[in-house]
Amino acid sequence: MEQESNVKIGDASLYWNREEGLFQFEGADVVLFWTKTALKTFIDTIEEVTGMDSARIVMETAGYRTGKIVSGFYKAGGKKVEDVLASLPDIYAAAGWGALQYKQLCLIEKRAVLTIRNDWESKVAQEQGKEEPGTFLGGHWAGLLSGLLEEKIWYKVTDYKAEDTGTYKEIELYPSQVTPSENVREHIQSQEQQTITQLEAMVENRTMELKKIIRELSSPVIPVLDGILVTPLMGRFDQERSDDLIEKTLQAIVDHKANMLILDVTGIKAMNTLILSTLEKVTQSIQLIGAVPIVAGISPELGMEMASKGIYLKDLKCFATLKHAVHYAIALDGMHITKAGDE
Repeated sequence: MEQESNVKIGDASLYWNREEGLFQFEGADVVLFWTKTALKTFIDTIEEVTGMDSARIVMETAGYRTGKIVSGFYKAGGKKVEDVLASLPDIYAAAGWGALQYKQLCLIEKRAVLTIRNDWESKVAQEQGKEEPGTFLGGHWAGLLSGLLEEKIWYKVTDYKAEDTGTYKEIELYPSQVTPSENVREHIQSQEQQTITQLEAMVENRTMELKKIIRELSSPVIPVLDGILVTPLMGRFDQERSDDLIEKTLQAIVDHKANMLILDVTGIKAMNTLILSTLEKVTQSIQLIGAVPIVAGISPELGMEMASKGIYLKDLKCFATLKHAVHYAIALDGMHITKAGDE
């Protein structure tokens, strides 16, 4: 058995050296892959790891870069561009990349339309059960022509058929500012925007959940005695929370058939216009349905701050502590508190 062989197929040369373990195509080391098994597994793995969209960008970019490498290889040989292009159909067919023909080729306009039958990429896609063409070969020829013509060339697949009898792909190549780098950047930005949108949706959902919890927990209405309710106010108020407070207190008065409601502002550290407006609205609303509003928990410091700002709670009974307010409410209702054993 021969240990060394040279084969010439058209313009393409192949060389084997079994003793040294060498296999070369056009003077450079190459390796063989089974298309529908090994090569398919390789591409399947890339798609599984990166995702389908990312894999298409990866394959397109890899195709473009390998095309640039091929163009550099032939330019270094000193051949004219016309001669290189003329030899490529035979060379690529000999390498198992499919039967290539130039349907159109204009070096002046730097445009071309290629047809490729039975290329390896389409065979892999067919074995994967895909109906759309791959991106490697389009990117490859865009990179190859970009290098040979010294112009940014891009591509689009204008026709694609995959049948049991074979595959057919038509690729249009033309000058363009689009490059794999632009596609990668656009893809990354798209991925980032999707991530941002997902995070914004998560934040919005969480915010709505927290608002719901806050509404349920804030300003609870507590029945302390028959006919007397207490609502502690604390923290910061916005318009939504203010409206919610008014609605809850009025509904509680109706539900408990109460005639007095004590608003405990002990938890309010600083009085502002919105809180004052909320107090005025809720006390007026309470009076309109026939109940008595009482304010408790105004400390000397808070009273001085309110006075300095010109804030006065007119026509309201105000007490320093909740205890005093409760005693007043009980007395107003005709009752009083006594210790056990007292008459």
